[in-house]
Order: sequence, then C-alpha cells, then structure tokens
Amino acid sequence: MFIACGCIRPKSNCSFEVRLGQIYDGICTVISESAPHEVAVESSYFGKDANAAVKLVEARGVIRLAAHQARLPVSDYSPAEVKKAVTGTGQATKEQVQFMITRMFGLREMPRPLDASDALAIALCHIHRRREQDTVADRTHRKPEVEALLARMVSR
Repeated sequence: MFIACGCIRPKSNCSFEVRLGQIYDGICTVISESAPHEVAVESSYFGKDANAAVKLVEARGVIRLAAHQARLPVSDYSPAEVKKAVTGTGQATKEQVQFMITRMFGLREMPRPLDASDALAIALCHIHRRREQDTVADRTHRKPEVEALLARMVSR
C-alpha cells in the first residue's frame, strides 16, 4: 500500500556537515512519523567522481545511523537489482523506473523528483526480496510430514 513519498533536500548553501545533519534529522522524522519495521537503501554507485562517491557514502552512513538508533534492520540493494525488480532490466533509465512505479502503484501523477520514484522502486524491490526469502524460509522450516503432504497434493 502506497502512503507517501518524497525527498529530503538539504540546503545547498550550507556546509557538508550541516547538510548531513539535515539528512539525519529528516530520516529521523520520517522514521518517527511512519514507524517502519525495516529500512531499505540502494547501495552506493561509484561513478567517475570520487569526491561525489565519498559524499554519497557519508550520506548513506547517517541514514544507516538513524535506522540503527531506531533499532531497524537495513537491507541494501544494488541499482541494477532495483531496476530489474521494477522494469525487468537492470539497465533501465530513471525515467523508465518512474514510469513503471507510476503504473504499478496506480498513481495519477508520476512521483517527482526522480529520486522519489527511485525510493519507491527500492521499497518495491525490498518487498519482492522479502517475499522470496519468506517463501524459501517456509519451505526450509516445514516438517517432513507437511512437505510429503504438499508433494502428494502437487502430484495428483
């Protein structure tokens, strides 16, 4: 069920440390207001700009810290894994992800900015992954007699 999406946009005229604090405060507010059971984040993408990559890692660090302090487990997903879960291909563009998220959630308008649709895509990827894990866990923890009964039912 879709409730809301958005972006935390720190003020660009502040020092990096202040912006990290704004991200942290924003995440803490989201956690406090929405009371999630877990957190999913996209793993870092290291492009050509090493300085930008380091800043991204630091920003992810404050997000993880906020989740840790709220005692929430954090799951990581690669950009390609998220794109594949939503569009069927790990090479999709942000616009393709945005389009699919709009359709999958039955939204009247596309989530804006693109980062908001990326966040929804990460959440959807996490939901898919958790369902897969739960299915595997159910199969692994079944008693042998239940497994035998299920096998008989399938073979009929």
